[in-house]
Amino acid sequence: MLKKIEDFQKGKLWCGVDKFVSALISVAGIALTAVIFIVVIARYIFKTDIFGSEEIILLLAWWLYFMGGIGASQEDSHIKADMVDVFISNKFVIELTKGIAKALEAAIFFFCAYLTFLMLKVNYVKMPVTTGLKIPYLVSQVPIFIGFIGMALFAVYWAVYYIVKAMDRKKGGAEE
Repeated sequence: MLKKIEDFQKGKLWCGVDKFVSALISVAGIALTAVIFIVVIARYIFKTDIFGSEEIILLLAWWLYFMGGIGASQEDSHIKADMVDVFISNKFVIELTKGIAKALEAAIFFFCAYLTFLMLKVNYVKMPVTTGLKIPYLVSQVPIFIGFIGMALFAVYWAVYYIVKAMDRKKGGAEE
């Protein structure tokens, strides 16, 4: 079973999501850098402001942050304060604890996605827009929802991975 779970990471779906998210991160990062560069040039060289630039920067930042969150979840590389390895040497307990932590993380991400969905639902009906460029709030809130869903799904994957790995270790008798 562990082999099947590990092989999933080499599959088309996993690699496709990885390429898509990486592309979105790259596009958002390059666009964000370009907009900030243009705003700085306009402000300090040409002594003028670009109307609504803050709205565009914020929109790109939301996409960058939450697609980055999906990427970090996919790699299981989010910043974490995992002290179990320091105090416990039993590999079964370490992996089981990681699995339980990932399951809790997934539950929190799904709850946040639900709250974001409610926010999107309200803003779809009311359709508020930004003050300058009249960009609908939905445009900058959709990446939040997508991000939480993506992070939750990868947290579920890693929870299953660590729990199955722990059970395989326990079944094999290698508890070190």
